[in-house]
Amino acid sequence: MADFDHDQQEPAGLDGLPAMYSIVKGEVASVQTYGAFIKIPGYRKQGLVHISELSACRVENVAEVVDVGEQVWIKVIGREMRDDKVKLSFSMKAVNQGTGKDLDPNNVIAVWKCCVFRESRSNIQEPHA
Repeated sequence: MADFDHDQQEPAGLDGLPAMYSIVKGEVASVQTYGAFIKIPGYRKQGLVHISELSACRVENVAEVVDVGEQVWIKVIGREMRDDKVKLSFSMKAVNQGTGKDLDPNNVIAVWKCCVFRESRSNIQEPHA
C-alpha cells in the first residue's frame, strides 16, 4: 500500500483522510465474503478491513465477526491512489476492540505487510503473447 514520508507533502487525493496508523472508531457499512467495509464519521470514503485483518484468529465467515451497523475500532494500515481512486485499508486485529488501544504501536506488522505486498506486486509479470 502506498505510504509517504511525514516530511513530504501528502499526495493529492489523500489529504483530508485519516492519517496512516491512526486509530479511529467506525461503523460497519457492509459485510462481504472477503471482508467488511467501514465508514468513519466525518469522512465520505469507506475503507476495507480484509478478512485477514478482522481478528488474530483465522476467520472463515466475516458475518460471524461483524454485523452491519456495529461500531468497531480500526487502524489505518494502507492508503493508496490507483487510477484516481482512493483505497483505504484498515485493520481490526491491530486494535483492542474493547478499549481502542493500539496492539501494534510500533507498526511492525503493518509495515511488514506493506513491504511484502509491494514486493509481491512488483514480481507480477504480464503474460506473453
